[in-house]
Amino acid sequence: MTALVLALLVAPAADPVPAESSKPVGLTRDAEKELLEKHKVAKPRLPMPPADPANPQSRVNNGAFRAHYLPAELRDSGFAREPDPAMTLDNTFKVKLFWITSRANNCYYCLAHQEYKLLGAGVTDDDIAALDGNWVAATEKERAAYAFTKKLTHAPHLITKDDVEALKKHYTPAQLTEILVTVAGYNSTNRWTDGLNIPGETDGGRFKKEGVKADFSTFKTPTSEKYAKQQTLVGPVKLEARGALEARDVVEARWKDKREALLPLADAKTVGDVWTGDAPNWVALLANFKSMKGRIGGLKNAAEKGALPAKLKGQIAWVAARQDRAWYALAVARKQLLAAGVSEDDIWKLDGDRKHLTEGEQAALALAETLAVAPWKVTDEMVERCRKSYKDAEVAEIVYRACNAAFFDRVTETARLPLDK
Repeated sequence: MTALVLALLVAPAADPVPAESSKPVGLTRDAEKELLEKHKVAKPRLPMPPADPANPQSRVNNGAFRAHYLPAELRDSGFAREPDPAMTLDNTFKVKLFWITSRANNCYYCLAHQEYKLLGAGVTDDDIAALDGNWVAATEKERAAYAFTKKLTHAPHLITKDDVEALKKHYTPAQLTEILVTVAGYNSTNRWTDGLNIPGETDGGRFKKEGVKADFSTFKTPTSEKYAKQQTLVGPVKLEARGALEARDVVEARWKDKREALLPLADAKTVGDVWTGDAPNWVALLANFKSMKGRIGGLKNAAEKGALPAKLKGQIAWVAARQDRAWYALAVARKQLLAAGVSEDDIWKLDGDRKHLTEGEQAALALAETLAVAPWKVTDEMVERCRKSYKDAEVAEIVYRACNAAFFDRVTETARLPLDK
């Protein structure tokens, strides 16, 4: 924890701190597998969507929830299906990063999918178990990416220039950016599937590939003696609190600091292919990858469309960025709130107990803040509190806005993007 955080003033928390986790963290491999198996019959926090065989998105529960609860313009998952020549990292390597992210967030749904994908790629159960903290067999290059993934997931507010420079010893700037947008995207997905407690699929047959002998029907497979007693070094167990929020004058001073991007921005022609008019710096960063076109469009649509009022959208973005210490994202949220008619003083009051807000706004921001800091602490009661003030589709959009913030905060602050003029 930095001296800066300890020394600065803090507003009281808006709501009581929930338990360390709203659902168990499987400390061992066998305990984790048991939880993944049980999650197949979990009760979601919004009603299960009706089956829709005609919709390709509905083939998995995650897609079914998106298709049912989100308007079409907000459903883009952020990644295109076609190959992107600018993305050069091995897919199985990135699935391992997804596994680490999901384990770190205690996201049962996504963790189950990555288990299936890794087994489908021929990764052994022992090799998957090793991802839980025993990285000695991994290369130095892999270990650097694993450690970065864990830190970006648990403590994005502590990511520094040194973390970026350390990865540059092993990866090109383009590959580093690929790791960043990929892991940030995984953090976004975790908050959707886990925030809504979407139940897992009954089996992983759709991930099975020819020649693979692994059992995709159950997670109740025996763990080898080598890893049976190993306890997780990745899961969210006894994490250090993020600490006090900085005072207003400190943040305003941060906004005046001269910032230089740590990662390359796309040229004007490339940016022009995905954005009309003057593009903000976050677009220039993502435009390095054509597969990020959907993510760019999705973030733009989320800011301009959907059922939530502009004020609430800005409030969610502000609360998340404050917790993530994402100064670029915070400046964007401030601009959104000012455009929605919120005064400067009222913007800063969001750091307090928020008793001046409506009950619905308080409920939405309590949920969004928990999703930002510790998605594994979201409870059924938090979502039910929101449902008393909002329609189910609006509750889903509140969660979705927090998902976007998890991506946006991590990407823009790790890259140290200069504030837009």
